[in-house]
Amino acid sequence: MQRFLTIVLALIFALYGSQMAMATYPEEHSEPESASEPPLVQHIALLLPLESPSFGAAANIVKDGFVAATMRGQPLPLIIRIYSTTDDPLDILVTYHEAVTAGAVFVVGPLTRDGVSAMASSSLLKVPTLALNTVDNTATLPPKFYLFGLQMETEASQIANWAQNNGRSHAIVIGDDGPLSKRLQNTFIQRWQSEEGKTAESFRYSEDPAKLQQFRNLTAGSNHLVFLALDSAKSRVLRTYLDPDVPVYATSQIFTGADNFLLNNDLNGIQFLDMPWLIQPDHPAVMAYRHTDKAQSTDMERLYALGIDAFRLMTYLLQPQPVEEISFDGVTGYIHFASPNQFIREAVAAQFEQGKIQLLDVQKNTTENEGQ
Repeated sequence: MQRFLTIVLALIFALYGSQMAMATYPEEHSEPESASEPPLVQHIALLLPLESPSFGAAANIVKDGFVAATMRGQPLPLIIRIYSTTDDPLDILVTYHEAVTAGAVFVVGPLTRDGVSAMASSSLLKVPTLALNTVDNTATLPPKFYLFGLQMETEASQIANWAQNNGRSHAIVIGDDGPLSKRLQNTFIQRWQSEEGKTAESFRYSEDPAKLQQFRNLTAGSNHLVFLALDSAKSRVLRTYLDPDVPVYATSQIFTGADNFLLNNDLNGIQFLDMPWLIQPDHPAVMAYRHTDKAQSTDMERLYALGIDAFRLMTYLLQPQPVEEISFDGVTGYIHFASPNQFIREAVAAQFEQGKIQLLDVQKNTTENEGQ
C-alpha cells in the first residue's frame, strides 16, 4: 500500500507558462485508502524517512522547510506528494518504485546516506532525482541523479582552499576517532596538499591535561595554521591550549548558536563556515522565508534550511535549462553545479570575536576544484 501525503500549492502559473487552477492555500492530507490501484497522477515525490526512529525528527524538519518554501516558491505545474519511509534502504527503494509507478516525474530524496547509496547503485532510477545526501564514490552516478546536502566534507575542502591564501604552508590537523572527524581530516588534508609546497600533520584530540599542554608547542610557528575537525565542546576545551598567534579554522559543527555568548567566547579567534540561515540574518534569501519554531538546535535549523533550498533547487531543475548553468544564493549558501552530478553549497565565512560572530569577506567559488 502506498503511503503518501499531498501538498496542494497555491499556484496560478506553471513554470512553462501554462495556466493551472489550483487551491488557494497549502493543504496537507492523507490520501484515502483503496483496495484498487490509485489513479496515475503526474506529480513530484518528496521521499523522506518520516517513519524512522533515528531520522524521523530530522526528516520532519526537512519536510517543514520544504513546505515553507512552497509558499514563496516559483509556481509549479505539478502537485507534490510526500512519501513516508523508514531508514531501511530496501524500503526506500520499494517506495521510490511505488512513487514512479504512481506517476512521479521528479523525486526529491532520499535523505540518509545509506538510502542515497542504495539509490545510486540500483537500476530503479527512471526520473530526475535530487538526493539530499551524498555517496562515497561520486564518479559513476546514474544520469539525472543529483546530489545536494549539508555534508561537512564540502566545508572542509572549502576551508582548505580558504586557508591556502593566508601565506602559511604547514597545517596542524586535530581530530578524534569519530567517523565524521576522520572524513573531515582526510578531506582537508587532501585538498590542502593538492597545492604545491603545502604540508600537513595530524594529531589526535585528548582530554589528558599533560597531552593538552603539548599542543601549545605543537602548534607554535610562524608557518603554521590549525584545522579543528572537532565539535564545539572539544574545540572549547582545546582552544586555550593552542598557540594564540596561530590561525585556527573549523567547520560549522563548532557553531551552536549566536545566543551562546559565553560558550562562543571560549572559541575566540577561530574562523569557521556556516550557512546564511544561521549567521547572516540580513541575507535577502534568509529574510524571505519564515523561521521554524520547532527546531531545538542549530542542527535542526540547518535541516530546515536544507528543505527550503531543496525546493528552490528542484524548481531550477524543472526548468528547461542546462543543469551546468544553475546557480543561486540560497539560505544554506551559494549553490552551484559541480561535475559530475552534484550541487555544491559554499558557506559563509565568519570568526568568533569576544563571544560574537563577525562575518568575513571570503571570495566565492573556493570549492571549484574540490573534487567532492
